Amino acid sequence: MINILKIGENATHDSTFIVDRPLGHPAYLLLLIKTPAAFFIDAANSSEFKVRNHSTDNLLNIPKDCAVIFKPYQKHLYGAANDYHYTDNWMHIDKATLSMPDNFPFGNPIQLHNPDDFYNLFHLINSEFYGSAPHKQTILNSLTDALIKMITDESKTTEFPDLYYELAALREKIYSSPQNDWKINDMAKSLNISCGYLHYIYKHFFNTTCIADVIESRIQSACELLSSTNKTIEEISLQCGYKNIEHFIRQFKKSQNITPAKYRKAHIITQRISPYRSQRS
Repeated sequence: MINILKIGENATHDSTFIVDRPLGHPAYLLLLIKTPAAFFIDAANSSEFKVRNHSTDNLLNIPKDCAVIFKPYQKHLYGAANDYHYTDNWMHIDKATLSMPDNFPFGNPIQLHNPDDFYNLFHLINSEFYGSAPHKQTILNSLTDALIKMITDESKTTEFPDLYYELAALREKIYSSPQNDWKINDMAKSLNISCGYLHYIYKHFFNTTCIADVIESRIQSACELLSSTNKTIEEISLQCGYKNIEHFIRQFKKSQNITPAKYRKAHIITQRISPYRSQRS
């Protein structure tokens, strides 16, 4: 169970702010940095650093919306950048209660591409920490674990950061609009990449192909419509993006090992009249 020792949200300091802990801290330190900042990037045989005048090559001016996790006893040296004030969310986590991947980039800033997701989750953690709900510790464990996993995932997208989020947005559109006429050429063109590279990079990030996702999104939509509406199979076929009902039936059976008609019979959600419903006279 992850044990948060201390936590703070929207901690704001003036332009002279600096944290200098040469020997680090006994606990893990997690930061969500909301403003531009000056940050020491740990290096072997490093010399003394002067954060306020940025007089070292090992000090990085980082943009707002970054996450950093320090492991226990790792050097901390960071502060306000130039004339900016400094604001962050922070928490200390008991080292005995947190297991991190060996290859995690401890002490290195990680750019957050959807920062509000992280800040909103941190706000929930902060509120729960100061509350007294019966399941407080279980909730804190789940929320904090989710936050750390999100940061870990974010650290793995640094090779293609911008393209990753464009691909994630494309994938979301595929699942929200299965009826669209999704074509590889059009999808690749919208991302300004080749069809071959789209196939490679999509599979690299999502372990599937974009066409497989198109099919899956349509089958999922068809299953929902078959079990919850009275629309004909042909109508459902068209609504899910199929121009040919035979192709729809063939693809549905390949995915579900059953025809659409048999699926409907097995999964239809029937409306039942309550025995307590008043009868008309």
